[in-house]
Amino acid sequence: MTKKEQVYKCLDHLPGDTVPYDVYEGWMWPGITSKLMKATGAADYDDLLGKMGAFCRWITPYYNGPDLPAGAKDRIASPHTMHSLNSSIWGLKPGLKEHGLSTAGHPLANACTADEIEKHPWPSSEWFDYAGLYKQAEKYADYFVIAGGFSPLFYLIADLCGMEKALMDMINRPEIIEAAVDKITMFYKGYFSKIIEICGENIDAIAFGDDFASQSAMLMSPELWRKFFKPAWRELFEIVKKRGLKVMFHSCGSVFKVIPDLLEIGLDILYPVQPKATSMDLVTLKNNFGDKLVFYGGLDVQELLPFGNPDEIRREIVRLTKLFGNGGYILSTSHVIMEDVPLENAMAVYSDGIK
Repeated sequence: MTKKEQVYKCLDHLPGDTVPYDVYEGWMWPGITSKLMKATGAADYDDLLGKMGAFCRWITPYYNGPDLPAGAKDRIASPHTMHSLNSSIWGLKPGLKEHGLSTAGHPLANACTADEIEKHPWPSSEWFDYAGLYKQAEKYADYFVIAGGFSPLFYLIADLCGMEKALMDMINRPEIIEAAVDKITMFYKGYFSKIIEICGENIDAIAFGDDFASQSAMLMSPELWRKFFKPAWRELFEIVKKRGLKVMFHSCGSVFKVIPDLLEIGLDILYPVQPKATSMDLVTLKNNFGDKLVFYGGLDVQELLPFGNPDEIRREIVRLTKLFGNGGYILSTSHVIMEDVPLENAMAVYSDGIK
């Protein structure tokens, strides 16, 4: 049975030979990646994923649009501002940190009308190499192939306007939020439709994502989320469901209150599952949604991986795999593995797969 077939068995909530596992979103921070490559003797990153036994492969199109400003990089990981190289396509200044986890400036901070939102220079979904993406997907026929990634609505609006303004405008100037959601959604519809049109036969799932919650609660009321954002996600999920592909959705923090809404509009797989967040531990999620939803993630990177030891990590993996012995779970970390995780702990996560 291929790794792809084992993942599909898991998605059908059927027990398989093993609980499938993955390197979170297909990447790790450069420092820990280098250490793992040296420890495993991997020739390149693709070889490292193979040596770690990952069941999934994540792909995104390269950028081939207009020249980007100084400070931007030469590759786009997905159309969102967490990567310095493409923060500029939304009108932000490129990130200031080496790995792109920072942006500067809020170009819509003073916008007071929907017309100002309309006049903002929004990116085009034509600026990406979808044919090249097809070739990426084609290589991974035996794996569960996921295209896309974090693709925010609220998070991006907060970047463009500033967090305080984004939250206040939902109450004081709802037309600004509505106009921004419309423009961003229009871009995503073109972007993800192209991915599906060109690569659909070689991919298994489309990953979306937005961050709109803290560790203890949502940043807005569920009612406001349903008013401004749920209709857009429904539209985007429908594009995927019509093609018969799986829908994945990334949202950190405590999103428990809107999981029923995400299920209603077509969600198949929720990730990253932040177990330290309110009501987001996997026992609670399985008891409430385990027969309807597949979970990806949940192996804690806030405390366990950076401060625990390999034996504690292995015990937690055993607990999680026993909890989901009948399927419905893809083992992965609750976010990307960063530089503060000791090498032996990162190795422990994949000890069954590393050869």
